[in-house]
Amino acid sequence: MMMMMLRKKGRENRIGRRLIVLIVAFSSFLALLATGYQLFHEYRQQRADMDDQLENVGIFLPPIVGSVWTFDERQITLALDALTRLAHVEYAEITTSDGRNVWKSGAVRSKRQITRQYALSREIRGEIRQIATLNVSASLDGIYDRLTSQAIAILVSNAVKTFLVAAFMYVIFSRLVTRRVEELARNVGSLVPESLMSQASLFDERLGFPEHGDEIDRLRWAYDNIARQLNLAVQDLHDRNDELRHEIHERTRAESDLQQVIAELSRTNAELERFAYVAAHDLQEPVRGLVSFSQLLERKCAEALDGEAKDYLRFIINEALRMSNLVRDLLEYSKAGGAGLTLGEVDCAELMNTVLESLRPAIEQRHAQLHIGPLPKLRADQGQLHQVFHNLLGNALKYSGGETVPAVRVTAERDGEDGWRFAVTDNGIGIDPQYHDYVFEVFRRLHTGSAYPGTGIGLAICKRIVESHDGRMWLASTPGQGTTVFFTLPDRVDAEAATTS
Repeated sequence: MMMMMLRKKGRENRIGRRLIVLIVAFSSFLALLATGYQLFHEYRQQRADMDDQLENVGIFLPPIVGSVWTFDERQITLALDALTRLAHVEYAEITTSDGRNVWKSGAVRSKRQITRQYALSREIRGEIRQIATLNVSASLDGIYDRLTSQAIAILVSNAVKTFLVAAFMYVIFSRLVTRRVEELARNVGSLVPESLMSQASLFDERLGFPEHGDEIDRLRWAYDNIARQLNLAVQDLHDRNDELRHEIHERTRAESDLQQVIAELSRTNAELERFAYVAAHDLQEPVRGLVSFSQLLERKCAEALDGEAKDYLRFIINEALRMSNLVRDLLEYSKAGGAGLTLGEVDCAELMNTVLESLRPAIEQRHAQLHIGPLPKLRADQGQLHQVFHNLLGNALKYSGGETVPAVRVTAERDGEDGWRFAVTDNGIGIDPQYHDYVFEVFRRLHTGSAYPGTGIGLAICKRIVESHDGRMWLASTPGQGTTVFFTLPDRVDAEAATTS
């Protein structure tokens, strides 16, 4: 009787199937949530990529405007074909403002479309007018098809994994829990004397048989397992603490070595800058003497020299003058941003007036057209900032090219919340993109001295000054279409990097 009761209770306490059903249901629910979130995120990402692509259509607008203005059918067709070859783009159309001319490329083949409209405008007699409209249609079918395929693949794979996990857990649960409960019940039943088998009340009282033997067994197993895991975790924690202490010691020693290297590099850099400054300064005297006495020799002995000797002497003078300019510029470069900054409030508009006054002869000689936009007030080294503007405007006037009347524009706009971005734009000869970084190096020139005089250090000085103010400098240029030099300056410079006046 006792064994029959235990077997009955054992059968009633088999919760494996219910547990598996709950696990499958919960896993399926989580899988659906994860799938939905993944698909939603994927959809947003692909839509964002499509929107970015449609936003980038703006780079096609300037050449398209020129083609429409000149009614260049071939270029318009090529531009539209290029648009329709972009991913997702099915159809592109240009319609003139009067509706008389329409150019099309591609065809609308899907029902789900995104259409973007771009105004094609051009300056006509000093007024910006819209001359045409560009319509671009992109298909969403590709996105939905990919999402559908992904959804099917994810759901099928999750269903298979859930089924396999459920089957595996059912087998493990049956072996580790159900069978052990039955075995434990049999062992408990064998301990009860046969004389008490007919006394159910005493049996129940003395044995204290649990209502859910399988849960007790699971709790005992979990307790034993947790105890073992805790012992292993404590031991592992001790081992990891030892490793961590060793790593901290090694890192502390490495940081100490790094600080020593940094200090040594700083000292070496300071010595190099000092050496460059002293060398350039000391070179000035012999170079100045060479120039002076060469010129004196030319004046005093010109009549006694033949033509070839005069040419040689003139070559010596020119090279001496060039060396003098190189030494002077090298001295300026070594001083630029190298000895701390004398910071103060600088009115860039007033500073620009001073720069323009110093460049007035060159401006009047070239009949240059200058447009100076509103310029801010900020904290900077006024002398060095004057040199930046002077060099950039001087370059803009110098490299205007041929008989072209120089047109220079200086503007400033906010760069974030605590800085300014300046732009100096000219209509000069421009710079090939492969040399955009090259020209900021010391003594780098793209032209001969006879074509455009100079030492090739002006932009390097400008960049060094801007970087010493915690800013940066770069340029955008196309050969034959002018150059724009950008640089940023913060409203405030780190006090540790400068000496405030």
